[in-house]
Amino acid sequence: MNWLRRHFDSCFIVGQVWLDGISVLFSCILGHYAYVNFFHVDQSLGLYSRLFVVITAITLASFWLSGLYRWRKSILNVEEYRSIYKATLLAFLLSCTAIFLLREVALDEKPWVPTHLIYRILEPIHHLMELDAVDRYSRVMFFLVFFVIFAVTVIQRACMFSILNWLHRNHFGSHNVAIYGTDAAAIRLEQKLRLFPTLGYRLVGFISDDKSFEGVRLRDFPVLGTRDDIPQLKKDYQIDRVFVASPELEESSLLELCSLLEKSGLQYQVVPRLFHFFSRRIAIDNLDSVPLITPVTDPVRPIYFMGKRIFDLLMASLVLMLSLPLLGVIAVLIKRESPGPIFFRQTRIGKGGKPFSMIKFRTMYAEHCGDNISPDSKRDPRITRFGRFLRSTSLDELPQLWNVFRGKMTLVGPRPEMPFIVNTYEGAQTLRLAVKPGITGLWQISEARRSPIHENVDYDLYYIDNQSFFLDVVILVLTVFAVFRVRTTH
Repeated sequence: MNWLRRHFDSCFIVGQVWLDGISVLFSCILGHYAYVNFFHVDQSLGLYSRLFVVITAITLASFWLSGLYRWRKSILNVEEYRSIYKATLLAFLLSCTAIFLLREVALDEKPWVPTHLIYRILEPIHHLMELDAVDRYSRVMFFLVFFVIFAVTVIQRACMFSILNWLHRNHFGSHNVAIYGTDAAAIRLEQKLRLFPTLGYRLVGFISDDKSFEGVRLRDFPVLGTRDDIPQLKKDYQIDRVFVASPELEESSLLELCSLLEKSGLQYQVVPRLFHFFSRRIAIDNLDSVPLITPVTDPVRPIYFMGKRIFDLLMASLVLMLSLPLLGVIAVLIKRESPGPIFFRQTRIGKGGKPFSMIKFRTMYAEHCGDNISPDSKRDPRITRFGRFLRSTSLDELPQLWNVFRGKMTLVGPRPEMPFIVNTYEGAQTLRLAVKPGITGLWQISEARRSPIHENVDYDLYYIDNQSFFLDVVILVLTVFAVFRVRTTH
């Protein structure tokens, strides 16, 4: 068991490769089954058995080329889903090419092929795989198989992500780490390590040279000692890595600390002095031997934004029309339970800092509605009984579709904040106002939703820098699962 704990990362990746292989092969069989039964075609599985082996091998190779077997995670693992999409597309193109190259060419039919050298080189594989039946392969089934591969792999990887989360949350396979520093950067880093156990790091405490922190606990973690204690702390707490999160540290002192960590056999990573600046998208250039940090200006993406607007209009119109009877029932029940307006209106700040009126179903007693701190518990006495149901099912958000229809909001984007909070924005936080606010977003489907959004601006900055149709669809799908999960736990 101890060996497994020490080599957890490698064992998990090996297991992931095997699981991916089984999933791809299963997807091929499932795609064939769906094709035969849906289109009522009489084609045996044996005709495609060798082809499915080729597809499995090519797909696993594509996964490897796309970095799906690197131990690196992103916010809510959305980058992995994007990589699965690209890898599946690459596997489809490579499979098409491989089948063409493995197809025997008759010289009398293709006199322009002098010696068909490529086929002769691949002839052993051709005979092994017996792909001469390529003329009988269904193109429809071929497309269907890769669609199923993508869907099954996404589901399988999402399940593994949850399992990995659970294992790391229970400290299995996690690496013990410490944070050097006690200022804002260190606290922010501790928050990320706590919210994302899938990163595989288990924080054991802080290290600080400030004697006033001796014996103090920060965020429920002890200050273990000073830099002079690092060699002993490594033995006592089995520390594998140290995050140096003290941006104000003098360069000479930082170099001395890094040298000490290297001599102690500890891996380390340093939060840069300009870590707030790194919240924006940047490129690292150099002028001869001098490194330069260059802000990257987002290119104009008219096709994406036009498509996003059309999608918003279609979805908002469709959902509003289909839910009209439900909206009426909710309005009646709200009015029956407590006096006051049916809708809750509040001024929020939208794109470019422009205010707009956000509208939701009222879930609190009328006298408690205002610019107060939002309830963080279903037992909050300000919430009505029916309001608890609306909040747990997110049905109180339905009227916001009207703002989506008007163009004040979008389905996916940063959560709109109240003016008095926006007035306190500094630095990177103001970048949230560069796009339209959304009904749902990365923050809303993350574990960080328990804390205020303005304290977790990273989610919105990540979304703004990585906007795409694919990311929007992933967030919408995860929102459905998040709502279902919240409902079942209440």
